[in-house]
Amino acid sequence: MLPEHFKSLLPYKEIAALRELQEVELIRISHWDKYRKLLAEFRAPAREEVRIEDGPSFEVRASDAFEKDNAQLIQALVEGLIPWRKGPFSFLGYEIDAEWRSNLKWDRIAPHLPEMRNRRVGDVGSNNGYYLFRMLKYDPALLLGLDPSSRCFYQFDLFQRVIQDERLAFELFGIEHLHLFPEFFDVLFCLGVIYHRRDPYSSCRMLFDALRTNGTLFFESLVVPGDEPMALCPVDRYAKMRNVWYVPTVSCMKIWLQKAGFEDVEELSTVVVTTEEQRQTRLAPYESLADFLNPNDPTRTIEEYPAPTRTILKATKRL
Repeated sequence: MLPEHFKSLLPYKEIAALRELQEVELIRISHWDKYRKLLAEFRAPAREEVRIEDGPSFEVRASDAFEKDNAQLIQALVEGLIPWRKGPFSFLGYEIDAEWRSNLKWDRIAPHLPEMRNRRVGDVGSNNGYYLFRMLKYDPALLLGLDPSSRCFYQFDLFQRVIQDERLAFELFGIEHLHLFPEFFDVLFCLGVIYHRRDPYSSCRMLFDALRTNGTLFFESLVVPGDEPMALCPVDRYAKMRNVWYVPTVSCMKIWLQKAGFEDVEELSTVVVTTEEQRQTRLAPYESLADFLNPNDPTRTIEEYPAPTRTILKATKRL
């Protein structure tokens, strides 16, 4: 939930009404009753006892005695939120090996971060907030995750109950709700979202409108090879994903952003996704990258499209 001191800067009544609706539909539903009973048994350690270690595995620790006494409940809480897609984490001594080794992507972004101190940062499609947690050390004014997933909310909430940092917030909103944050953010992340949108240009414009002047966007998409500004429109699925509408070339990605008003569009990285970065784990025990590729030709997806490659762009709102 957004901190109180930002209320005057936003259409807060509209935000509060949407929040109430999303909570009723997504996190208060009976599906989560069993997990909420576990959560009611959990008493977080005293704040002064908590220590954070920022690294490839974002670690939240307490005393050895606390972790030992609560080990069984901690395990039940973490395993009650399977699958863990983003990580790795260590939660009070319990190692969370997520499907994605998100630290590898973070290492591609971190050297290019702008000044973050006292800035308002948003992560659209934040999943469980792994990147938000990694940004705590830069001392921003706000780290807001937006993701309409109840599981992602509860994963974020589990960590925040222990960290208790007022700069961290999470709303069950999607990119389509960015109109609630007009010219609000100094830095926005939109990683792995745009190919799920029917209208990528309008989505890019939403990102533009949510940024303040001289704000920075980090923008990632699946891409296909080619120099021309074109996009693949999968017939049915791409890498077994149903909701992939367009997979652009890098030049197409850049044009989407430029047409939305962004300037200084810069390519930070383009990498082929490998099973070192995305794979099945005990806490993400479902199909993963190896299952999405043609077993006879790993350069192609199971549908015979080019194998997943991801590009990260950095862009600026100058107006």
